[in-house]
Amino acid sequence: MPVENFRIVLLNNGQDSAKIEQLVGLMTRMYDYHTTPHPDWRTHSGWQQGSQQWLSRSAGSEDWFVALVYPPDSEIAGGYLLASFHYEAPLFIQNRYGYIADLWLNEEYRGQGAAELLLEKAYDWFRQQGVERLHLKVDIRNEHAHAFWRKQGFEDFQMVMRQNVGGG
Repeated sequence: MPVENFRIVLLNNGQDSAKIEQLVGLMTRMYDYHTTPHPDWRTHSGWQQGSQQWLSRSAGSEDWFVALVYPPDSEIAGGYLLASFHYEAPLFIQNRYGYIADLWLNEEYRGQGAAELLLEKAYDWFRQQGVERLHLKVDIRNEHAHAFWRKQGFEDFQMVMRQNVGGG
C-alpha cells in the first residue's frame, strides 16, 4: 500500500470518544503483544476506562502528542503514537527532551511507511516545542523494534537495569 494512502489524525482534548476508544483498543493489542515476552507488561483489570479518561484530557494538550493512523477508505485506525516530554536535572544543557512513549501498528500495516508518517508528525510537534533530542525505551528482547528504531536514526544510549526487592 503506498504511504500516501495513509492518513494521520491528531487527537485533541475532548476529541470524538470513538477515536479514543479505537486508541485504547490499539493500546490493548500492544500490551497483549508485549505481555508474551515479558509478564511485567500485564495491565490492571479495568485500565481501559482510566486510560480513556486520561487520553480525553491529555490528547492535544501542551504536554502530549497523540496521533492515529488510518489506512485508505477506513474509519478504523491501524496504529498510533503517543509522545511527551521527560526532564533531567537542570545541571545538564539539554534537560528537557522528547519521549516517544508508544508506537504501535497492527501487523498488516507494518513495513508500508505508516510508522514513518506518524513519526514525522511527532518530529514536527517536538520541533515546534523547541525539543532537540528524543528518547524512547525498547524491550531488550524485541529485536524487530531495535532494528526499526535504528533504521529511523536512533542509537543505543543507555541501558536500563532493574532489580526486584519485594515489597508487594
